[in-house]
Amino acid sequence: MDVPPSDMEYHGDAGAGPGALVAPAASVRECLRALPAAGEGDVLSLTFFVDAARAARRDELLADVADFFAGDPPPAGIVAQAPDTPGRVALEAAVRAPGGAAVTRHAHDGVRYTVVTGNGFREIHCTGIRSDPALAEPAARSRDAFARMEAILRREGLHFGHVVRQWAYLEGILDVHADCPKGHQGYQAFNDMRALAYSRSDFPAGYPAATGIGQAVGGVVLDFVALDAPGATVAPLSNPRQTDAHRYSEEQLVGEANGALPAKSTPKFERAKRIVLAGEETILVSGTAAIVGEESVAPGDVAAQTRITLDHIAAVVGAPRLSRLRAYVKRAEDLATVRRLCTEAFGPIPAVYVQADVCRDELLVEIEGALVTRRES
Repeated sequence: MDVPPSDMEYHGDAGAGPGALVAPAASVRECLRALPAAGEGDVLSLTFFVDAARAARRDELLADVADFFAGDPPPAGIVAQAPDTPGRVALEAAVRAPGGAAVTRHAHDGVRYTVVTGNGFREIHCTGIRSDPALAEPAARSRDAFARMEAILRREGLHFGHVVRQWAYLEGILDVHADCPKGHQGYQAFNDMRALAYSRSDFPAGYPAATGIGQAVGGVVLDFVALDAPGATVAPLSNPRQTDAHRYSEEQLVGEANGALPAKSTPKFERAKRIVLAGEETILVSGTAAIVGEESVAPGDVAAQTRITLDHIAAVVGAPRLSRLRAYVKRAEDLATVRRLCTEAFGPIPAVYVQADVCRDELLVEIEGALVTRRES
């Protein structure tokens, strides 16, 4: 939803549920001017959605962010997914209400991240981990990005098992590289490298909630939120309408296995994660599409796929409601339809609608979100 500065909404002030601010504008600087004033909240991370031409000027855009924050910016990512209003930039900002926690900014190997430390918990918010631009092969890009992510986690004494939410933006997500008889698909190469990285960690609370989605340019970009909170309840949520992605059969995995692994790897994420901490319950909903069981349905019909996806989200959350959402739409001409159906389902919540390839050829839309509620003490 296009939210003018006077109507911005925030959800969550503790635990793993910082609020989301959504601001579309004509430029990065205009988006930044919509952020809350000092003392009105801590900005934990910024994600800018731009077209391919703007994404090619990534360093220039990030310099604008650094200037705005007087040289000490929060982590910021540039994602090459054009917003639904042509020529615009969409900004999603994670914002924490003031008080109750210490917020500090850090950097490692050129990647910035935010640490939030409160009573009995510590969160890491990192946006914009980018694979080496010199790498062209999908598996090499993913391996490099995960190595950079792991280095940040280790610096903070954490591992992949602490990650509760992860995003991956993949250039050429559906491309099949003909370097073996069946080819290596971009998304499958990513899944293989994710599985290889995750093999070095334990996941007692299940895999992260996650989204793996296309972008026009930029290699592989990773964002994540990690939580270290021994007293929190952290649990995976399944959807009775869908097979858990990490249990998909071989038929759903494209191409051949990467040589570093004995077999192709399933997507290592949960349908959602439930976190209860400091009087707040957060449900982080992974990227969700029109897949019933493990099969895609309603090919070619974006309205039907959107309705099925919204029903999936209601099933996993337990109600047809969200506090915020993102919708990724394959065809630009379908953006208005998806926006209308999401607004009918959830009302005027903060939302971003962008054009992006989805992980299967026949899927036209993918939707993610979060539901944050206060719990009675």
